[in-house]
Amino acid sequence: MMNNNENIEKINTALGRLEDSKSIVYFLTYDTKNNARASVKYIYDLALTLNQNGITSKILVEDSTYVGVESWLGDKYKELEVVSIKEDKVEINIDDAVVVPEYYTNTLQKLSNIKCIKVLLIQQREYIYENLPIGSRFSDFGFDKIITTTEQSKKYLMEYFPESLVFIVPPIIEDIFSPSLLTLKPYVAISVRDRSIQRKIISEFYLKFPQLRWITFRDMVQMSYEEFSNNLKECMVSLWVDDDSTFGTFPLESMKCDVPVIGKIPDTEPDWLSENGMWTYDGNKLVDILGTYILAWIEGVELTQEVKDKMKDTLLPYKKDITENNILSVFNSFKNKRIETFKLTLDKLKLEENA
Repeated sequence: MMNNNENIEKINTALGRLEDSKSIVYFLTYDTKNNARASVKYIYDLALTLNQNGITSKILVEDSTYVGVESWLGDKYKELEVVSIKEDKVEINIDDAVVVPEYYTNTLQKLSNIKCIKVLLIQQREYIYENLPIGSRFSDFGFDKIITTTEQSKKYLMEYFPESLVFIVPPIIEDIFSPSLLTLKPYVAISVRDRSIQRKIISEFYLKFPQLRWITFRDMVQMSYEEFSNNLKECMVSLWVDDDSTFGTFPLESMKCDVPVIGKIPDTEPDWLSENGMWTYDGNKLVDILGTYILAWIEGVELTQEVKDKMKDTLLPYKKDITENNILSVFNSFKNKRIETFKLTLDKLKLEENA
């Protein structure tokens, strides 16, 4: 057991580190094995934004077999240090912060004894309970702060975890996505989480519209981020099906390229959903909507100005500088709250010392 003097010294040291911006924010990250994942790019964007604004951030991984993101995200994130739990024997101080994605809810119990700032990151609402012990609350393990990506998701979390502080930080929709200056090609950019549903949609399309067999479906997976944006902006339309999605970056990236979107509305409706695309609740209608759109496109029929304006309006809240300011504001609030807690604890310990 520590005596009061030791406690005072420990908290003073931690307070000094926080005030001098020497504390570290660790982002627990899973290995995509070179597969592009918007959820991992999101984590790297949080870390990079903090790092470039004087808040040291590190990517925390399970072991040294971690492949990294250079193969699909390029060198942009090279400045972020990657540390492994097994090999680097990371020591997390009381003034540090650890951010844990919902993918790792099975580690909450192991982290329950660490007395740092603990933040849960929930991008995929559908995955919350996959590894969380049944009936448990995040606060049972000391996680009382949550970052999520949508208003709908926050509403849900406040209903089931009302003791948590929930912050909304949407993903960054990069400026790498822009309209093509060239003539669009007869390509359909297709992004469907379930591969069997993707095959079904393409097969049904060619069976129902045999006259359109010259139309090419461009599968938007297994590409680097740059290839992804270059391929997307060439397409005349996007098709999106992701029932588990909480935010959904693909439709917004399409809109930023001026590519119209046909999609099935996911189980959790995203905040940005409006008359900005061709949306349906019924996946069986997608093929008809796509066929009708392509036949009109061949005839030279364009999207109405109203839809084009809606697409532009949809993107306004997701500008990079707005999101980056949001990230800094949220993490600075964690820091300021921690400073306040340390100061109150010190006052209390000093009173006890003098009693």
